[in-house]
Amino acid sequence: MRLSVVDYLVLAAYFAVLAVCSWRGRRHAPTDEDYFLVGRQVLPMVLGLSVMASMLSSITYLAEPGEVWKSGITHSLGKLLGIPLEAALVWGCCIPFMMRFRFTSVYEYLEGRFGRPARRVGAALFVVLVLLWMGFVLVVLAQVVTQLTGLPRLAAILAVGAVTTAYTAWGGLRVVIGTDLVQVMVLTGGAVLTILYVAWKVPGSCWDWIAAAGTYLARMGQPQSIPWFSWDPTQRTTVVTAAVNMAVWHLCMHTSNQMAVQRYFSARGSRHARRGFLVSTAAYVGITLLLMGVGLAVLYYYHVTQRPLDGNLDPFTQRDLIFPTFVLHHLPTGAGGMLLAALLAAAMSTVDSGLNSLATVISLELRPNAAAIAYDRGNGDPVRRDADQLVPPASHVGLAMWLTVAAGAGTTVAAWALTWLPASWGIYDAIPRTFNAITGPLGGLFFVGMFLPQVRQAAALGATGGGLVVSLVLGYLPALSGWLQSGGWQTPLWPEISFTWILPVSFLFTVLVAPVLSLLDPTPRRDVRGLTWWTRHQLPSCADRTRH
Repeated sequence: MRLSVVDYLVLAAYFAVLAVCSWRGRRHAPTDEDYFLVGRQVLPMVLGLSVMASMLSSITYLAEPGEVWKSGITHSLGKLLGIPLEAALVWGCCIPFMMRFRFTSVYEYLEGRFGRPARRVGAALFVVLVLLWMGFVLVVLAQVVTQLTGLPRLAAILAVGAVTTAYTAWGGLRVVIGTDLVQVMVLTGGAVLTILYVAWKVPGSCWDWIAAAGTYLARMGQPQSIPWFSWDPTQRTTVVTAAVNMAVWHLCMHTSNQMAVQRYFSARGSRHARRGFLVSTAAYVGITLLLMGVGLAVLYYYHVTQRPLDGNLDPFTQRDLIFPTFVLHHLPTGAGGMLLAALLAAAMSTVDSGLNSLATVISLELRPNAAAIAYDRGNGDPVRRDADQLVPPASHVGLAMWLTVAAGAGTTVAAWALTWLPASWGIYDAIPRTFNAITGPLGGLFFVGMFLPQVRQAAALGATGGGLVVSLVLGYLPALSGWLQSGGWQTPLWPEISFTWILPVSFLFTVLVAPVLSLLDPTPRRDVRGLTWWTRHQLPSCADRTRH
């Protein structure tokens, strides 16, 4: 079953609205600060929704409903349990600390704290992370587009990548944030429509939906969904490990990932940035519960009607496609187009953020001179503010536009490469083995810089490299073991470690090993006044000491 003419009209209307928003959002000959940071005038509500939209991709939009078929409500609730700890650290420490500096790229902090090599390493890790992340988003989206429309996977990747690259290069962060708001409304509407349809077609309370999920899991041999906790690292997931994994992920994203931090830098000050973070957290909780409700609603529909899964889908290996296939086969005409628009919105809100952040970071890294650090006394007035050094020259707007195009091409190549991943992994199992393999070590590098003042550059970079190795070993050694066994090797090299352990373990390894390596580092200590959480109130005695 394919999309109808009405579905394509709905899809065309979405692209028309997107085009209008993109055109109106572009200012004539934008300045650097306007192109990269919207003039640092973004309001908290807009900022928060944009952060949430950039973090919520089509991966989450499909994986959350699909995970219900694997673990009921326990995995989603586990993720939500990790939010209070993460929110306290980000809101109370990370945002007010970083907002003291007048940065454009968060990796400028690494140069001030450690030195130029640390900044280069941090920026390079971010570039690789985003290319893999955006590529993965396009791969997941292309799978659904191919199923709904019959369009070849590569054509779907090229089409979405080209459109997103075009409007991102055209208007910079201002257009990205403006289109994010439209995309939030579209993807939320698609989920709400599905829930309302099931509630109307097969009436039942939310408790009936949860009970149906429990009955299904029991029939499939998993009567207790997922346990609360287990010390067994091969246990796929538990409530506690899901909570810890999500808390560490959010901490790393809101501290070391330019996609999120760039939005906070676009706020008027620390107070607005913190309000925006609270909005994004509340929106994330709401959309997580909404998508969990979608998964429960679809499962309840099949449970009550006793229908087989449409499209002959396998609930184990193709659970992420159950939601879009259900919409296409059962919801009224036009719903399929709205669902596809929602999936496109979820994907494009992440991809445009990634492309814009890549262009910003690379533009700054191509400058011949390092950025100076300006300190904010807390009243909005930086101690030292040299606009020519804090943002790139005007000519870099044109460079950033071309870099956005290049990043779009790189994302397409990454998407093609990621099509070779094992289909049996599923979305949640594949994420920590691709781009999130970098998230933990990169976040650990920033955490070390902010909270461990005795650690110097060599130790910090050594620990970060070790954390990256840990991520890759935990993620891919089981696959290597299986490959060797298929070739005649008798003994497994490594057990199948749960994906929920990879990110926290690599982050913790980086943070714990850095101070140990620092004991062996013979280099002289740097002046860290104003550059760590413990020395944040100690400002340099003269302007010359702000340059590193």
